[in-house]
Parts: sequence; C-alpha cells; structure tokens
Amino acid sequence: MQEKRNQIKGSLAALTVNIIFGFSFLFSKVALGYAHPLIVIAVRFTVAFAALNLLWLFGAVKLSFKGKPLKQVLLMSLAQPLLYFVFEVYGIDNTSSAMSGIIISLEPVAVMILATIFLKEKPTKAQVFFSALSLVSIAVISILSDNGVKNKVFGIFLLLGATICAAVFNILSRSTSKDYSPFERTYIMFLVGTVGFNAIAFGALRGEYLPELASASVHVEFWGAIFYLSVVSSILAFMLYNYSTGLITPVRSASFSNLITVVSVLAGILILKEPMMSVPEVICCVLIILGVLGVNR
Repeated sequence: MQEKRNQIKGSLAALTVNIIFGFSFLFSKVALGYAHPLIVIAVRFTVAFAALNLLWLFGAVKLSFKGKPLKQVLLMSLAQPLLYFVFEVYGIDNTSSAMSGIIISLEPVAVMILATIFLKEKPTKAQVFFSALSLVSIAVISILSDNGVKNKVFGIFLLLGATICAAVFNILSRSTSKDYSPFERTYIMFLVGTVGFNAIAFGALRGEYLPELASASVHVEFWGAIFYLSVVSSILAFMLYNYSTGLITPVRSASFSNLITVVSVLAGILILKEPMMSVPEVICCVLIILGVLGVNR
C-alpha cells in the first residue's frame, strides 16, 4: 500500500514539474524581450539561489552535507543545469524548431538506456512502445511547425549533448536521493548554476553585461518573468523533480517530459494568442498524452 502511495505521489510531482516547464517557454519569451539569453539565465539562477538561502536562513528547510559523498551530486549539477542550458540555448540557435524539438524529445529514450545500464531498471515492452508513440508524435508536431531554418551539424551535436545531460541528471538524481534531500540536491544545483552562468555571461558579454542588466531591470514585466523562471520553474520544479526521482523509476519520471510540448503549445495559443493548432497537431498532442499515460500504466 505504501509503495502504491509513493508511486502516485511521485507521478503527481513529475506531472506538476512538466506542466511548470511547459509554461516556462512563455515566460522565457517575455524575459528575452528585455535581455540577452545569457543574462536571463544568469539572473534566473542568481535569484533562485538567493531565495534558497533565505529559506535556509529563516529555518524553513535544513541543509546538512557533512559526511555525504559529493562526487555524484556535483556531476549531477554540472549536467543539469550548467551544461544542459548552454548546450540547449546554442543548439536551438543553430537548428530549426523541428530538429530541436525532435532531438530534445529523445530524453526519455536516453534515460531508458542509462537506467538499464547503470540502475538495472529495465523498461517493459509496453513502456518502450508508449515512449516511442510519444516520441514519434513529438517529431511530427515539430516538423509541422518547422520554420525552414537550415540545420547545422554543430547545433545538432549540441542538442544531443543537452539530451544526454538531461538523462544523466535524471539517473544521478535518483542515485543520490538516498543521501541527499530534494532541497539539498536543488541547493547544490543552483549554487553551481549561479557561479557557472554568471561566469559565462561575464566572459561572453564583458562590458555589456551590467548595462544590459540595468536596462532590463527597470521593466516590471522582466522581473515578473524572472520570478516565475527562478522561483516556480527553478526552485519549485527542480525540488519536485528531485522528489519524484526518489519515488518512481527514471523511465516513468522522464516520460512526463513529453507533456512539455503539449503545455507550451496550448500556452502559446491561449495566452500569447498564437495561431490555433491544425487537426494533425491536435492528434499528435493527444497521442503524446496517451503515450505518457501508457508508460505510467
């Protein structure tokens, strides 16, 4: 009975995470209207890390790293968020929307492979089938929305790197769950993200970093988007993700990532007033949801 309750709680946490991630594209568009992508990422993680420290200082949560192995949790933090975000941002910039959507959607497949090799958690044939159903549906919906951008080999390799990083993070989050709480894993992730992304932004933008940040800071819309990206889509989402990986298998947890496409498309239509989906796109969205349900069933 307890195992069943854990499965339900883990699945609900993973579902919530990917609904949040789906809306993050909308808020990213708002923030990117005021600042360079590297500034948005750096500010996002800096604000999130500051909020985590406030929670700790006021006693809302506890941190204890004494005697705990650091190697795996640091590798997890390098994979996600640091390397993943760098690979994804520059990979998307060098590929079409279709190609980027297809490659990023390979994450559940990469997780299945790594979980089988390192955690000895083999997916069932039904899980493989329903994962493939979601994957093909994402590929089709991405191709339907292709904007004709020429794909560069460099961009494709970067996106493959992002997909591998996401899978590595999923596996390591589960394997470190026995030593670290969800908050502790999230704290280390955002410490690495804050230091890493600010260093990258300063190095890439140099003298433009502070002036552009100051220009964006006067807009309420910018900070509203940053609040969602840092507090909701970063702290809350990653804590829930780290919580879910301690309760359900990486294959089940990763399967929910396919819902991001559906949520982001619906958010664009309902909130940003983007064009309505065609009938084939609606069918693909339904198949994606059926694929996720099938994996978890």
